[in-house]
Amino acid sequence: MNFKGFYGNERAKAYLSAAFARNSIPHALLIAGEPGIGKKTLADIIARALVCTGENAPCESCDACYKSANRSHPDIIRLGTEDESVKVDEIRALKRDALLRPNDGERKVYIIDHAEAMTHQAQDAFLKILEEPPLFTFFIILCYNLCDLLPTIVSRAAHISLSPLSDTDMLRVIDERLPGISAEKRDLLVQTSGGVCTFLVDEKNKEFTDAAEILAGALISRDEFEIFKAVSALEKRERDAVVSILNELIIIIRDACVISSGALSTLISRADKKYAENIAAVYSPKACCEIIDSATQASASCLRNIGVSHLTGSLICKLADIAAKAVSKG
Repeated sequence: MNFKGFYGNERAKAYLSAAFARNSIPHALLIAGEPGIGKKTLADIIARALVCTGENAPCESCDACYKSANRSHPDIIRLGTEDESVKVDEIRALKRDALLRPNDGERKVYIIDHAEAMTHQAQDAFLKILEEPPLFTFFIILCYNLCDLLPTIVSRAAHISLSPLSDTDMLRVIDERLPGISAEKRDLLVQTSGGVCTFLVDEKNKEFTDAAEILAGALISRDEFEIFKAVSALEKRERDAVVSILNELIIIIRDACVISSGALSTLISRADKKYAENIAAVYSPKACCEIIDSATQASASCLRNIGVSHLTGSLICKLADIAAKAVSKG
């Protein structure tokens, strides 16, 4: 099987290669992993391989691969976006469409992105077709964490959990995508990427890091009004952006815990190191863990379609309370 563009995760590749070689591909694959880890890339490769008519699928030469590459293949259907969860009406339409024969080939593939944001009603509606799909229908379900889906859905799919890339694989990505980069910059990218290759090329991540630094600065000030302003600013952003910013904040706080333990060589945040250092100076490890828990809960609530204004209000109260109790260690 051809995994061009997808790096690392050799166990997942071996599993899929064996399944395609035996022509025993599971009718439902559930791909889990943190944002930016390669779920969409792998899902696209699997979908293209399922409709490919050439050798070593996806062969990138046949008509089906050409259509897949241009996202015009009628038998690869995508649901779920960064901004909206899949609703029950969409699932009902999927169930009707999944019973119809493919348009071009022998297989029909549905890629459901951000499955963790599906409403419970939509997940319940999805169960029936997931239990008894036509032989020509396949589902690729993408989510951050298996725990965010109903156990009945998880139990009816084969699982592929993706892991961050090794330093060696990260170097391959950098050499391919950023040719001519200096050795110093390359080493810094490997150290700060966290094994997630999209962090190397996605300009939005700098925006998310900047926003996380503002949140960290507000926490360092321990001023309730500054915390209110910084967290309230999240209400103007899209859901996925809020999740990304909170995840960046969590990494900064994680680095603060590392600094408190003295293991400075293992910092991974892309934010300026001074934020983690100042957090470590102001908050105890226990308080840092409370901040991480609060941000993680807010991120999970965002993914479950809870209103951003509601979750920011709760987050302001929690962070302000933690800051009020913090005692400087300086």
